[in-house]
Amino acid sequence: MSKYAMKNLEKLSVSTVAPYDPLQAFVRDNHIAMKGLKSGQLSDYVFAAKDVFKVKGSTWGNGHPDWLRFSEPDEFTASAITKLLDQGSDLVGKTICDELCYSISGENWHYGSPLNPNDTRRLTGGSSSGSCAATAGGLVDFAIGSDCLGSVRVPASYNGIIGLRPSYERIKNDGEAPYCESMDVLGFVASEKKVFQDVASVLLDKDPEETEFKKLYIVDDAFAAVDADVKDAFDNVIEKIGDRLGKVEHITLAEEGLDYWVKDVFQIVQGYEIWESYGGFINKYRPRLSPGPKERLKKASTISRERYLEAKKKKEEFKKHVEDVMTDGTVMITPTASSIAPLKSASLDEIDRLRAQSSKLLCISPLAGIPQLTLPLLEQEEVPLGVTLMSAKHTDRALIDFGLQFME
Repeated sequence: MSKYAMKNLEKLSVSTVAPYDPLQAFVRDNHIAMKGLKSGQLSDYVFAAKDVFKVKGSTWGNGHPDWLRFSEPDEFTASAITKLLDQGSDLVGKTICDELCYSISGENWHYGSPLNPNDTRRLTGGSSSGSCAATAGGLVDFAIGSDCLGSVRVPASYNGIIGLRPSYERIKNDGEAPYCESMDVLGFVASEKKVFQDVASVLLDKDPEETEFKKLYIVDDAFAAVDADVKDAFDNVIEKIGDRLGKVEHITLAEEGLDYWVKDVFQIVQGYEIWESYGGFINKYRPRLSPGPKERLKKASTISRERYLEAKKKKEEFKKHVEDVMTDGTVMITPTASSIAPLKSASLDEIDRLRAQSSKLLCISPLAGIPQLTLPLLEQEEVPLGVTLMSAKHTDRALIDFGLQFME
């Protein structure tokens, strides 16, 4: 463990006062906490929710003070949060996210940036930064977030916890701030296997059909997108998972190149739909934006409907291609992110390079609508490196059961 770690912190409890937590993970201006029912499957647990979900009695901030200032009080509580409360878990607060959730760094100019409990010198990853930091540090047993291009998966990888981006529309995400309708999902994280399984049983219900996994696909074009040291770190875990399945094959998932699917499909669909969600807010209130989100929103505002519809068509082609690949009990393995959490002192060019690499890995599951599980099975430089497993749509519970076998 790094000497800069800040883990095994005291678990929070329900309070009317906002947590003044050492990881800077929780919002303060719109704090809300709620006791769960006294009995239930999750009655021993406390959880946090990313500040993009409605909780009656509060408002949402979506990572920007103007969004918070101009939002009406929440008129209901998001279905997923209600389910968790009904099963006995206590909501202890809402967590900081990246500005308007349009980044994967975990940094927020307006509210500060949650600290990475594994090494406070490093980025936490986002946009569900607060949720993942709070979970990794021990402040909560589990947390929920939202994920489009890695907003749960990246901070789960950087913080060394278990995370799931579920099949598209598998978990109801009503009461979530509008973002990217065709790809955004509600995901969740936990540090412990049992906690993760318990939460999964509440949020996911059972898979429609039983699945027996029989084959591991090593996605060569995904491993080609990362640096050699990251690729080499996977040798032993690939062997271990492959031995369990008995059959291992190498595949190239995207003949056109993953870069094409990022730039010409994913970013077009995401950008257009995000501008549909945020354009009115931006034009009406003229909020002060930090450079990254500002640049991406400006670019999103220029995407024509014609280009969007063409990209949506391509997205459906990719989805069909992946469906054809993911037959007969197949599991795919890739790195979750392109590296361990970068140091905050890294150059902007290096951060941008790693972000571009990560985007090639992160676009696959949202474009295809399939579940993606990230597991803290590897380390480099005394900090976590996440391992991704993906399977066919609506095999989420089977994937979790399979993947958690490899957690010590």
